[in-house]
Order: sequence, then structure tokens, then C-alpha cells
Amino acid sequence: MSNTFATRLKQLRISVDESQVSFAEMLEIPVPSYRKYEKGEREPTLSVISKFFEHPSTKAFAQWLITGENHPNATTNNPTSMQAYTPTPFLSEDEFEQQFVKTAKETLLFMCHLGWFKSTKTADFETSGQLLLRDLKPLLAGSFRNNKSA
Repeated sequence: MSNTFATRLKQLRISVDESQVSFAEMLEIPVPSYRKYEKGEREPTLSVISKFFEHPSTKAFAQWLITGENHPNATTNNPTSMQAYTPTPFLSEDEFEQQFVKTAKETLLFMCHLGWFKSTKTADFETSGQLLLRDLKPLLAGSFRNNKSA
């Protein structure tokens, strides 16, 4: 998969679950200009780039968006390789469940972006994440018990 600014921009938009129009409006970028950035037909100006560093939803990804390096969720130098979430002992069960559902939702959206399956307007990835958690909870609980005894 390509690692251009346009590709990373689309990945970022999909990961925050926004349409092109809503994402452009959220960042206060004209929609036609945004579409050209995402298609790779136009490069953003410094004032547009600064919006990614300033907005809370995109701030953590701004450096990766611009340079292609240091993706907050990358396991390697490949920004399209998403890291599997590993719970820390400092998370409560509720915090773990919230993080799991959020990560599952982002992963499902990313898989749609890769074309592995199609998203529909009625797709509810939040509920899908909750169903995954429900099905995996017994397995996760057994794994945590085995790790404590080791």
C-alpha cells in the first residue's frame, strides 16, 4: 500500500470515522480542497497542516500524517501496520473494555479501507467491537490467569 500524504490522510479520516465532508468541516478546511488533498491532486499549505497539529482528534497523528514516521499505533516503521492492543495492569476492567471496543472499531474501519470487506451506512462498528469483546472475554480471562501464574 502506498505511503503518500494522500493515503495517510484518508487512513486518518477513516480511523476517526468521518466522511470527507465532516472531516473537512471539523478541521475547517474547504471541502473541495480537502478532496484534492486526499486524492493527491494538491498539497496542503502550512496553514492547513497546522490544523492537524491543533485539532484534538488529529493531534496525535499529525507528525505521522506529514512525514509517514512515528505512527502512534505502529508496531514497525510501516504506518499501516496497526499494533494489537495489550492491556496494562493499570487499566480497570471498564477502561480495558472501552479501549478494546475502540481499538476493534478502528481496526474494522481500517480493514474496510483496505477493501477486505465493505462498510455500509448501517454498519455499527461500536456494537461489533462489543460483540468481539463478549466472545473473547473468556479467552482473555484465561490468558490473564495463565500469565499471573507464570
